[in-house]
Amino acid sequence: MSPLNAYIARESAIGSVINLVIGSAFFLVVFRGQSDPAVWGPGGLILDCVPQGFMIGLMSIIPAMLITRMRVAKGLSLPVPSQARSVLPSNPFLRGILVALASMVCLVGVAAALAWATGAQSLPFWPAFVLKALPGIAVPWIVCPSAIKVALAPRAAPVPISS
Repeated sequence: MSPLNAYIARESAIGSVINLVIGSAFFLVVFRGQSDPAVWGPGGLILDCVPQGFMIGLMSIIPAMLITRMRVAKGLSLPVPSQARSVLPSNPFLRGILVALASMVCLVGVAAALAWATGAQSLPFWPAFVLKALPGIAVPWIVCPSAIKVALAPRAAPVPISS
């Protein structure tokens, strides 16, 4: 594995673990005492996908990019392919918000489609826990590679404003 791919894999794995721990803690708090959490309606699993999807996307991008940029400033140098450009902003906060919104829409859409297709009205606690944990594990592996490549790429110097 190349040093770049090893770095991306390590950061994606760290993001997955962090998302898993935080997401699991929130699930246990929000759905505690419910043997079969409802799928639909207020307090249901689908509605809970809104903040979960947003936070998973946000927390997968911002820390990875900021930490990578800090490491680059301290001398980290990994070869980045020239095609590491992205249509998303290189600003970690703007990119994080856009990815968070996309992640939220995708998670709610997939969860709602699965619930609708299966006709599920509630899920047993532990299977619901596992299903809610999966996005936190998967999303960093999807969104971190391009974000890290953008964070590693040389940034253009600011253009001075002349009067």
